[in-house]
Amino acid sequence: MNNFEYCNSTRLVFGKGEEDRIGDLLRKKLPAGSKVLVVFGGGTVKRTGLLAKVEQSLAKADLQSVTLGGVTPNPQLCFVQKGIELARQQAVAAVLAVGGGSVIDASKAIAIGVPYEGDVWDFFIQKAAPEKALPVACILTLPAAGSEQSIRIVLSDKDRKLGTGTPIVRPFVSVIDPEIFYTLPKKQIRAGVIDMMSHIMERYFTQTKGTDFIDGQAEAAMRSIMKNGLKLIKNHKNYDAWCQIGLAGSFAHNGYYGLGQVEDWACHGMEHELSAWDTTITHGEGLAVVTPAWMHYVWKDNPERFIQFACNVMSVKPHGSTKKTVMAGIKALKKFYAKIGAPKNLKELKADGISAKELAVKACQLNGKLGNFKVLHEDDIEQIYKLMR
Repeated sequence: MNNFEYCNSTRLVFGKGEEDRIGDLLRKKLPAGSKVLVVFGGGTVKRTGLLAKVEQSLAKADLQSVTLGGVTPNPQLCFVQKGIELARQQAVAAVLAVGGGSVIDASKAIAIGVPYEGDVWDFFIQKAAPEKALPVACILTLPAAGSEQSIRIVLSDKDRKLGTGTPIVRPFVSVIDPEIFYTLPKKQIRAGVIDMMSHIMERYFTQTKGTDFIDGQAEAAMRSIMKNGLKLIKNHKNYDAWCQIGLAGSFAHNGYYGLGQVEDWACHGMEHELSAWDTTITHGEGLAVVTPAWMHYVWKDNPERFIQFACNVMSVKPHGSTKKTVMAGIKALKKFYAKIGAPKNLKELKADGISAKELAVKACQLNGKLGNFKVLHEDDIEQIYKLMR
């Protein structure tokens, strides 16, 4: 295990009806009369009454709401730039995200863009590093991205989808009420389950030795996610199952499962190019196509890790040879994806018209490579995209 520092400053407020407290929770950090930029996506938060409830809670705590709706999946730079200008004009003191990962990421990008004199996209193309940010708070409406506890932000500009990260955007408080998730369709449930599993896998598949403690925690989390994800596909109002999924998704991406080890992130990098190529592709469903292909390509670089995954996560019994056991583990993962209704290839994802070469070039545009479990260059990435067909 490698040396590490870890500090998670997010106050997690979990349970039924806790969103009613959001005004008081923000008021502990902000002076009376402060303006809060409330960022959300479509009309769901309005139809369910959640937005009205949030505005009432803020007003009761002597805080003013400035609302900004319209965040799309794969949040766009143009929306963030609009939010930055609004926040500056209104002199807001904090940003409150009411939504899932896209809304939270857009809110974080606004938070670092307001005090910055340049273009916020500079942070994503590695031209600059954020030094200041407005405080960010969240009410989670979709468990998947884990952005409510993470330091990461993903943003799109036309056909580019890039990420950045800084501790200064880790939300100071995040509210998770599992009952809010009852309205989610199966598509969002399965995409969320796949995404949070992937966040753990990006850390679990490492070449770092001596990580037994974190390995055990990660394996237990992935088993729990699969078990409860299947329950939710059958009954989307299973409160106890949503509690497990909501908690697992939040911790999957807050850095805990990567303590002391070198992380990978190749699958996310390749999927980002897919959903940048077609913004209608749901990130989690894209990962269901990318991940098995990546596994088939890289497993020989550390077969023991894949055997551990097969046996401890996918409950596969050793098959007599290393390759057979590894393949059985990958097959079991694909079977789980199919069971929750995920696409199994680019054709089912309606992305079979892509150019593997073009996506591989874009994937390497910033750093010339992806991944750490096996360092992938342009030719490698092209071959993995071809395996997805």
